[in-house]
Amino acid sequence: MRLSLRLTREQEPFWVPVEQALMELSAQQAAMARAGQDPKDVFGISAGMRLHSVARPLLDQLREDQKAQVRAHVRAMGFGSIASSI
Repeated sequence: MRLSLRLTREQEPFWVPVEQALMELSAQQAAMARAGQDPKDVFGISAGMRLHSVARPLLDQLREDQKAQVRAHVRAMGFGSIASSI
């Protein structure tokens, strides 16, 4: 996602916490898969709200074309209602 957004030098520092949160979600998914659970269950409402909260500073810095890309990625992750608020 980071590369597709083509972040500016000024936007880059805002990406770090978002990347960290995404990596945590990915690790949780892997742990669930190893435990025989559905990895999609990690994407509950609390995970979506946390990700949105962490991403807000970055979102405030993005251009409209970048926000459109974020919305598409967020919808693909199953957070349609959050995508609508971006």
